[in-house]
Amino acid sequence: MKLKELRETRGFTLSQAAQAAHVTKAAVCMWESGARQPGLASMLALADLYGVSLDALFGRSPPGGEKG
Repeated sequence: MKLKELRETRGFTLSQAAQAAHVTKAAVCMWESGARQPGLASMLALADLYGVSLDALFGRSPPGGEKG
């Protein structure tokens, strides 16, 4: 996932991301490092905070977005 890159490029702190997802800063750190995966509710909250789709959180184009 591209969580850290999205957070940093949009100028959010770990605290802001954690607050939006209703988790601790440690949880966000684990997600960003790949040690753990966020649940769907947390992913939706982060997508809303960062203004991106769920596909963008995973670093992929939506279906039909790229032709192989």
